[in-house]
Amino acid sequence: MRLISEIKPKMSGMRVLLLIFFIFVAIISLNDATAIEYQDEDHTFEQILFDQGVVFSAHTAGYVLTQFETIRTEGSFDNYKDNLFKFQFDGDNVNWNYFGHTYTGAQVYLYYRARSYSKAKSLLYSFLSSLWFELFIETYTEKPSIQDTLNTPIFGAGLGYFIEDYSVELINSGNKYKNYLGRILNPFSLLVDDKDLSFFTIGEPNGTYFVSLRYTYD
Repeated sequence: MRLISEIKPKMSGMRVLLLIFFIFVAIISLNDATAIEYQDEDHTFEQILFDQGVVFSAHTAGYVLTQFETIRTEGSFDNYKDNLFKFQFDGDNVNWNYFGHTYTGAQVYLYYRARSYSKAKSLLYSFLSSLWFELFIETYTEKPSIQDTLNTPIFGAGLGYFIEDYSVELINSGNKYKNYLGRILNPFSLLVDDKDLSFFTIGEPNGTYFVSLRYTYD
């Protein structure tokens, strides 16, 4: 019973995140039928720090949403003194450890790929992002997990590699339904090529009623 009660907050929070995610991608995909092509580029130290910060912020938000009750009852800054760098094998549910973390790792890998990091560097920075999560976020409530630190980026990169190839094939097919499926599988593909994303547009630019929400990603 204790295991079930621990998993429920994670799953309910994940449902909320997934619902927001699908709605977000659906809105953007309506205005985007552009073919994409991944290209590797060099990055400055500031750009790397920025992208690590983006992932760290997303990890923090996800942890708060999925682990709110655990944070409330078990979270303490004293845990950093007691648990920092004291890695352990956690007793989390197998599905969460190997499927949930693998999917999360795949999306982190795909974020770095969309930001034009090479496959090798995407794996490296995915590993660092996983390490920062375990050390500086999850340690607030428990000891960092060995298998999460390794499984998330390694299995995630493997899954992300196949998602990238398959999603590009779908997105570049010219079929709007396949395009949408490709965007769902790989939402960060929206950052490839075109960094200026149109979330939604209502009306005509020269008309009497025009609403446009845009996000410029440099």
